[in-house]
Amino acid sequence: MMSIANPTHSSGGFPVLRGFMFFVVAAVLTAGAWWGYGSLANWATEPTSAPKCYWADSAYVPANETMPLVGAPDKNGVPNNRRRIEASAIDRVLAAEKQCKPGACTSQAAKEYRSAFFWYIEPRLQHTRQLDRMYGDNGLRLARNIYSEPIDRRLEDGLRERYKAKAFRINGSRQNRDATAILIFKGGAALRPCRKSDL
Repeated sequence: MMSIANPTHSSGGFPVLRGFMFFVVAAVLTAGAWWGYGSLANWATEPTSAPKCYWADSAYVPANETMPLVGAPDKNGVPNNRRRIEASAIDRVLAAEKQCKPGACTSQAAKEYRSAFFWYIEPRLQHTRQLDRMYGDNGLRLARNIYSEPIDRRLEDGLRERYKAKAFRINGSRQNRDATAILIFKGGAALRPCRKSDL
């Protein structure tokens, strides 16, 4: 009588299946090890000093256009010395500070503070870059003047206090990592975007 071979127990099928499973397990372990190393490296490489500028991947050559009088409308009809930060963004940071205090900040409160600070600093960085790219040093001086109000210094001090208390990590900022390091280690007066000459 002719016998029908069982493919599940064939001499060739099992080694192939075992080899495939070995490959899958090895790939998973390798990916996990790489992710773990990356996370550990990211934690270990927390900056200890500030770079000279931020957004190096978008560096440019300033146009050095003649800057109009302070307060004059820009190309969009907006006064060139008007802050680009909404009052609600500042209020959000102040509210987050109450929940995330130096030495007493839960992981959720730290997350809320980090998000709130992002929405404060992002338009400030963009506006500073816009003025510097268009007017060069004159634009940069204007940006520093615009964002040197008492509330700005207060928020910068708050960021610095939470960093020292380890309630805030620079590497947690990702997109604005360099700008955050500048704020913490040098202060807002040193905040400037990267030009081609910086690279």
